[in-house]
Amino acid sequence: MNAYFFTAGVTEYLMRPTVSGSFGQTIDRLETADTCAGLIVYGNNRDDAQKQFETWIASRVENEKPVQTEIKRMVVAPLVDQLFTESGHEPVDWATISEKADASLIAAEVDDFEQGYWADVNQLVRADKLSADMESLRRELPEDIRTGLNWSSDKLFYFLVSVLSPRHAQSHFSQEGGTIDLRSGEIRRADSPEEEFDKFNKEQKMFPQLVDKKAAALVYARNSVVAAWLWRKFCATEGLPADEIRIDPWCGAIPT
Repeated sequence: MNAYFFTAGVTEYLMRPTVSGSFGQTIDRLETADTCAGLIVYGNNRDDAQKQFETWIASRVENEKPVQTEIKRMVVAPLVDQLFTESGHEPVDWATISEKADASLIAAEVDDFEQGYWADVNQLVRADKLSADMESLRRELPEDIRTGLNWSSDKLFYFLVSVLSPRHAQSHFSQEGGTIDLRSGEIRRADSPEEEFDKFNKEQKMFPQLVDKKAAALVYARNSVVAAWLWRKFCATEGLPADEIRIDPWCGAIPT
Protein backbone atom coordinates (compact mmCIF):
# COMPACT_ATOMS: atom_id res chain seq x y z
CA MET A 1 0.00 0.00 0.00
CA ASN A 2 1.30 3.43 -0.93
CA ALA A 3 1.60 6.22 1.61
CA TYR A 4 2.44 9.90 1.34
CA PHE A 5 3.73 12.47 3.81
CA PHE A 6 1.89 15.76 3.21
CA THR A 7 2.91 19.11 4.67
CA ALA A 8 0.99 22.31 4.01
CA GLY A 9 1.28 25.98 4.84
CA VAL A 10 -2.25 27.16 5.49
CA THR A 11 -3.94 30.51 5.98
CA GLU A 12 -7.22 30.31 7.90
CA TYR A 13 -9.72 33.15 7.68
CA LEU A 14 -11.81 33.16 10.87
CA MET A 15 -14.73 35.17 12.18
CA ARG A 16 -14.10 35.77 15.88
CA PRO A 17 -16.25 37.71 18.36
CA THR A 18 -14.53 40.87 19.57
CA VAL A 19 -15.65 43.36 22.18
CA SER A 20 -15.64 46.82 20.64
CA GLY A 21 -16.93 50.30 21.33
CA SER A 22 -17.70 52.23 24.50
CA PHE A 23 -20.83 50.13 25.17
CA GLY A 24 -18.91 46.88 24.93
CA GLN A 25 -20.75 45.50 21.94
CA THR A 26 -19.59 42.16 20.63
CA ILE A 27 -19.01 42.07 16.91
CA ASP A 28 -17.57 39.46 14.58
CA ARG A 29 -14.22 40.43 13.13
CA LEU A 30 -12.35 38.70 10.33
CA GLU A 31 -8.92 37.46 11.42
CA THR A 32 -6.27 35.41 9.68
CA ALA A 33 -3.97 32.77 11.10
CA ASP A 34 -1.00 31.16 9.34
CA THR A 35 -0.28 27.58 10.33
CA CYS A 36 1.62 24.56 9.11
CA ALA A 37 0.23 21.02 9.29
CA GLY A 38 1.48 17.58 8.38
CA LEU A 39 -0.20 14.21 7.92
CA ILE A 40 0.44 10.78 6.43
CA VAL A 41 -2.26 9.55 4.07
CA TYR A 42 -2.11 5.93 2.93
CA GLY A 43 -3.87 4.40 -0.06
CA ASN A 44 -3.15 3.30 -3.60
CA ASN A 45 -3.62 6.60 -5.40
CA ARG A 46 -1.74 9.85 -4.83
CA ASP A 47 -4.56 12.03 -6.19
CA ASP A 48 -7.06 10.47 -3.78
CA ALA A 49 -4.54 10.87 -0.96
CA GLN A 50 -4.19 14.58 -1.72
CA LYS A 51 -7.96 15.08 -1.80
CA GLN A 52 -8.22 13.37 1.60
CA PHE A 53 -5.46 15.57 2.98
CA GLU A 54 -7.18 18.72 1.72
CA THR A 55 -10.45 17.58 3.30
CA TRP A 56 -8.63 17.01 6.58
CA ILE A 57 -7.04 20.46 6.42
CA ALA A 58 -10.43 22.10 5.91
CA SER A 59 -12.03 20.25 8.84
CA ARG A 60 -9.25 20.33 11.46
CA VAL A 61 -10.05 23.71 13.07
CA GLU A 62 -11.67 23.11 16.46
CA ASN A 63 -13.99 25.53 18.25
CA GLU A 64 -13.71 27.98 15.38
CA LYS A 65 -15.75 28.80 12.30
CA PRO A 66 -13.40 29.37 9.40
CA VAL A 67 -14.79 31.45 6.58
CA GLN A 68 -12.12 30.02 4.32
CA THR A 69 -9.10 27.74 4.56
CA GLU A 70 -6.47 28.39 1.92
CA ILE A 71 -3.52 26.11 1.26
CA LYS A 72 -0.68 28.45 0.32
CA ARG A 73 1.92 25.76 -0.26
CA MET A 74 1.83 21.98 -0.22
CA VAL A 75 4.73 19.54 -0.15
CA VAL A 76 4.26 15.81 -0.64
CA ALA A 77 6.80 13.01 -0.29
CA PRO A 78 6.21 9.32 -1.01
CA LEU A 79 6.97 7.13 1.99
CA VAL A 80 9.28 4.12 1.83
CA ASP A 81 7.18 1.00 2.46
CA GLN A 82 9.48 -0.16 5.28
CA LEU A 83 9.54 0.61 9.00
CA PHE A 84 13.16 1.08 10.09
CA THR A 85 13.98 -0.10 13.60
CA GLU A 86 17.11 -0.67 15.64
CA SER A 87 16.89 -4.40 14.90
CA GLY A 88 16.24 -4.12 11.16
CA HIS A 89 13.42 -3.08 8.87
CA GLU A 90 10.10 -4.62 7.94
CA PRO A 91 7.08 -3.86 5.71
CA VAL A 92 4.77 -1.18 7.08
CA ASP A 93 1.15 -1.92 7.94
CA TRP A 94 0.00 1.69 8.13
CA ALA A 95 -3.28 1.04 9.91
CA THR A 96 -1.55 -0.96 12.66
CA ILE A 97 1.37 1.47 12.94
CA SER A 98 -1.02 4.40 13.19
CA GLU A 99 -2.81 2.83 16.16
CA LYS A 100 0.47 1.97 17.89
CA ALA A 101 2.04 5.38 17.30
CA ASP A 102 -1.04 7.29 18.47
CA ALA A 103 -1.32 5.07 21.55
CA SER A 104 2.35 5.54 22.41
CA LEU A 105 1.92 9.33 22.40
CA ILE A 106 -1.00 9.07 24.81
CA ALA A 107 0.65 6.55 27.15
CA ALA A 108 4.18 7.94 27.28
CA GLU A 109 5.50 10.95 29.11
CA VAL A 110 6.83 12.68 26.03
CA ASP A 111 9.95 14.78 26.42
CA ASP A 112 10.61 16.49 23.10
CA PHE A 113 14.09 17.52 24.21
CA GLU A 114 15.39 14.00 24.84
CA GLN A 115 14.01 12.89 21.47
CA GLY A 116 16.53 15.27 19.92
CA TYR A 117 14.69 17.29 17.29
CA TRP A 118 17.12 20.10 18.13
CA ALA A 119 20.14 18.06 17.04
CA ASP A 120 21.74 18.85 13.67
CA VAL A 121 21.70 15.29 12.35
CA ASN A 122 23.22 16.25 9.01
CA GLN A 123 26.39 17.33 10.81
CA LEU A 124 26.34 14.64 13.50
CA VAL A 125 25.66 11.65 11.24
CA ARG A 126 27.84 11.89 8.15
CA ALA A 127 27.71 9.30 5.40
CA ASP A 128 31.49 9.55 4.96
CA LYS A 129 32.08 8.96 8.68
CA LEU A 130 29.33 6.52 9.56
CA SER A 131 29.72 4.91 12.99
CA ALA A 132 30.10 1.13 13.00
CA ASP A 133 27.40 0.52 15.60
CA MET A 134 25.09 2.34 17.99
CA GLU A 135 27.51 2.31 20.90
CA SER A 136 30.20 3.84 18.69
CA LEU A 137 27.70 6.44 17.55
CA ARG A 138 26.91 7.37 21.15
CA ARG A 139 30.57 7.48 22.17
CA GLU A 140 31.61 9.64 19.20
CA LEU A 141 29.00 12.35 19.82
CA PRO A 142 30.05 15.55 21.64
CA GLU A 143 29.28 15.21 25.35
CA ASP A 144 26.79 18.07 25.50
CA ILE A 145 24.76 16.45 22.72
CA ARG A 146 25.14 12.87 23.96
CA THR A 147 23.92 13.69 27.46
CA GLY A 148 20.85 15.53 26.19
CA LEU A 149 19.47 12.54 24.26
CA ASN A 150 17.45 9.54 25.35
CA TRP A 151 19.51 6.32 25.15
CA SER A 152 17.12 3.97 26.91
CA SER A 153 16.11 1.03 24.74
CA ASP A 154 12.86 0.87 26.71
CA LYS A 155 11.80 4.29 25.42
CA LEU A 156 11.46 4.38 21.65
CA PHE A 157 9.78 6.96 19.42
CA TYR A 158 8.46 7.21 15.87
CA PHE A 159 10.41 9.61 13.67
CA LEU A 160 9.70 10.78 10.13
CA VAL A 161 12.94 11.08 8.17
CA SER A 162 12.51 13.20 5.04
CA VAL A 163 15.02 13.20 2.20
CA LEU A 164 15.33 16.79 1.03
CA SER A 165 15.56 17.97 -2.54
CA PRO A 166 18.84 19.62 -3.54
CA ARG A 167 19.06 23.24 -2.41
CA HIS A 168 19.24 24.57 -5.96
CA ALA A 169 15.83 22.96 -6.60
CA GLN A 170 14.10 24.49 -3.59
CA SER A 171 12.64 27.42 -5.53
CA HIS A 172 9.24 26.70 -7.03
CA PHE A 173 9.46 29.29 -9.81
CA SER A 174 8.33 28.46 -13.28
CA GLN A 175 10.41 29.45 -16.29
CA GLU A 176 7.78 32.08 -17.08
CA GLY A 177 8.56 33.98 -13.87
CA GLY A 178 5.57 33.15 -11.70
CA THR A 179 4.72 30.54 -9.11
CA ILE A 180 2.80 27.36 -9.69
CA ASP A 181 -0.52 26.95 -7.94
CA LEU A 182 -0.24 23.48 -6.43
CA ARG A 183 -3.95 22.80 -6.82
CA SER A 184 -4.68 24.04 -10.34
CA GLY A 185 -1.22 23.85 -11.88
CA GLU A 186 -1.74 27.35 -13.26
CA ILE A 187 1.00 29.97 -13.21
CA ARG A 188 0.34 32.96 -10.95
CA ARG A 189 2.14 36.03 -12.16
CA ALA A 190 4.35 37.85 -9.70
CA ASP A 191 5.35 41.50 -9.67
CA SER A 192 8.94 40.30 -9.98
CA PRO A 193 10.91 37.07 -9.41
CA GLU A 194 12.78 38.84 -6.61
CA GLU A 195 9.56 39.55 -4.70
CA GLU A 196 8.40 35.96 -5.08
CA PHE A 197 11.79 34.73 -3.89
CA ASP A 198 11.55 36.98 -0.82
CA LYS A 199 8.09 35.60 -0.02
CA PHE A 200 9.36 32.04 -0.38
CA ASN A 201 12.32 32.69 1.91
CA LYS A 202 10.08 34.21 4.59
CA GLU A 203 7.77 31.22 4.35
CA GLN A 204 10.66 28.79 4.75
CA LYS A 205 11.95 30.58 7.84
CA MET A 206 8.51 30.65 9.45
CA PHE A 207 7.72 27.01 8.61
CA PRO A 208 10.90 25.06 7.82
CA GLN A 209 8.74 21.93 7.49
CA LEU A 210 7.72 23.21 4.04
CA VAL A 211 11.10 22.44 2.50
CA ASP A 212 10.86 20.36 -0.69
CA LYS A 213 11.21 16.63 -0.08
CA LYS A 214 12.01 13.73 -2.41
CA ALA A 215 10.94 10.90 -0.12
CA ALA A 216 10.30 10.03 3.51
CA ALA A 217 10.63 7.04 5.82
CA LEU A 218 9.28 6.05 9.23
CA VAL A 219 11.88 5.10 11.85
CA TYR A 220 11.34 3.65 15.33
CA ALA A 221 14.32 4.55 17.51
CA ARG A 222 15.45 6.01 20.83
CA ASN A 223 16.40 9.46 19.50
CA SER A 224 16.71 11.50 16.31
CA VAL A 225 20.44 10.89 15.93
CA VAL A 226 19.92 7.12 15.99
CA ALA A 227 17.05 7.53 13.53
CA ALA A 228 19.35 9.43 11.15
CA TRP A 229 22.06 6.79 11.60
CA LEU A 230 19.66 3.96 10.76
CA TRP A 231 18.58 5.76 7.60
CA ARG A 232 22.17 6.49 6.57
CA LYS A 233 23.07 2.82 7.11
CA PHE A 234 20.21 1.78 4.81
CA CYS A 235 21.29 4.27 2.14
CA ALA A 236 24.87 3.01 2.31
CA THR A 237 23.74 -0.60 1.99
CA GLU A 238 21.41 0.15 -0.93
CA GLY A 239 23.82 2.50 -2.69
CA LEU A 240 21.49 5.49 -2.32
CA PRO A 241 22.82 9.06 -2.30
CA ALA A 242 23.44 10.63 1.11
CA ASP A 243 21.12 13.59 0.59
CA GLU A 244 20.39 16.10 3.33
CA ILE A 245 17.60 14.97 5.65
CA ARG A 246 15.09 16.45 8.05
CA ILE A 247 13.51 14.70 11.04
CA ASP A 248 9.98 15.35 12.29
CA PRO A 249 7.81 13.69 14.95
CA TRP A 250 4.93 11.35 14.22
CA CYS A 251 2.06 13.44 12.85
CA GLY A 252 -0.75 10.91 12.52
CA ALA A 253 -2.01 8.87 9.57
CA ILE A 254 -5.36 8.32 7.89
CA PRO A 255 -6.55 6.18 4.96
CA THR A 256 -7.95 7.53 1.72
